[in-house]
Amino acid sequence: MDANVLISGLIKNFFEDNQIKSFEDKLLLNNSKMKNLMKFLEVSILFGTVFMIIGMILVNYFFKLNEKIIIVGIFCFFIPFIINYIFQDLKFEKNKRKKEELLTDVLLEASVIVDELSTIKLIENLANKDDEEFRLISENFSRIYFEINNGGEIKIAIKNEIRRNKSQIFNKFGELLIQKYESGIKMNEMFKELAEDIIENRTILKERQATMLVTKYTLILSAGLIVPSVLGLIVGLITNLNFGGISQIEIGLSEIARKEILELSVLGTYIYLIEYALLSSFFLGIYNSNKKFAIVYGSILIPVSLIVFVISQQLY
Repeated sequence: MDANVLISGLIKNFFEDNQIKSFEDKLLLNNSKMKNLMKFLEVSILFGTVFMIIGMILVNYFFKLNEKIIIVGIFCFFIPFIINYIFQDLKFEKNKRKKEELLTDVLLEASVIVDELSTIKLIENLANKDDEEFRLISENFSRIYFEINNGGEIKIAIKNEIRRNKSQIFNKFGELLIQKYESGIKMNEMFKELAEDIIENRTILKERQATMLVTKYTLILSAGLIVPSVLGLIVGLITNLNFGGISQIEIGLSEIARKEILELSVLGTYIYLIEYALLSSFFLGIYNSNKKFAIVYGSILIPVSLIVFVISQQLY
């Protein structure tokens, strides 16, 4: 059976259709060449096969794990799936934030002309904005306008775009457009009030982020540099102490017992550093208002902290 079809079937068994559709919407809004789940799987399988081959060769060459090489290969095969998914998700969140910032200016501009144009003309006007800065916004309204021109209902076209964007601000903007279309009442004040609310909320959010900026860099520096370097220096100092003389006069534990305790202590330190980096990554993800950023921070902080720890041991 084709691997693409097999993995696609497994995904459809474990995830609901609306979850798969939601991910495909992200691919669409990211302007990705992978327009649907099948294309996403094709690319991931290709890179997964390359990762699997390279991973098995390297592990077999350096560690001689002949019995466990299949497990290593399976693990390496699925790495591109995870990386690709996280990349698409983070790109979507980044674009969403950018669009929410741009929507303030769009709302203020629309509040001036909203009562002079029909809903369709307003959507067309927003879809045809030539300014490169507003490209993300114009793409949203281009899809709405395209759907309407192809016989779709205005309300359904707007709701479809609201569903794709998964943004509360875009949702409010879309609802105002629907309200204008259905009621025909003057909407300039409502558009202006929404823009002012967004500006106020953004100001509060920026102040909150500014106060937390010190905390963010404290977490990064402590997890990636300060804690592992201090622990590394301590371990390096203890490792280089000469316990041979003490054992010869039969005071305390034997030299072998001390070495075993030291090895266990070093192992415990490795585990502690990994846990510390994971916890720091979790809180950094909360700071970025997206817990999936925790995976990105963790994938960087864990290896960096371990490398700093190992290097620091060699300084004594």
